[in-house]
Amino acid sequence: MSFVSRTPEGNYRANWREPSGRQKAKTFPTKAEAKRFLAEIDAGLSRGLYVDPHAGRLLFATHARQWLDSRNDELTTKARDASIMETHVIPQWGTWPLSKIDHLSVQKWITELGTHRSPATVAEAHRLTSAVLRSAVRNRLIAFNPCEGIRLPRRRRHDTADQVISRQVQRCRPTFS
Repeated sequence: MSFVSRTPEGNYRANWREPSGRQKAKTFPTKAEAKRFLAEIDAGLSRGLYVDPHAGRLLFATHARQWLDSRNDELTTKARDASIMETHVIPQWGTWPLSKIDHLSVQKWITELGTHRSPATVAEAHRLTSAVLRSAVRNRLIAFNPCEGIRLPRRRRHDTADQVISRQVQRCRPTFS
């Protein structure tokens, strides 16, 4: 049972119980905000889609390293993914709380990364970022994956930008001595 109570400071505390039975609370400046928040929590609890509002405080780097360690991959795959994660993904998202990563920020990062990295590298960085955030959704740390719907740079089938084709034929005159 969730309820709103007034604090001695004049704020309003929203109180609820997690599915585990643990009591949780969050403070709001107005009673209306507290009630609105509890309505969302109650809806999530009744649908089985409850996400702890405090769980998203976990840093991306912490969850990403746990995710990498838990995977059952070939050694070469693990090494490749760890390299991409440490080179491109962790420097961007490592210090961000999971709940603060949004779709617009991811799209901006992908677009900027695409200006100086190959489309294949950008796609791999996106794949790993999305996989970590998908794991966070499954673990009920965040409600949705902000990597869904991101537009990636197109991969070319053959890169022909640096190739120059020249059809010059030189005729040689035989010299007789």
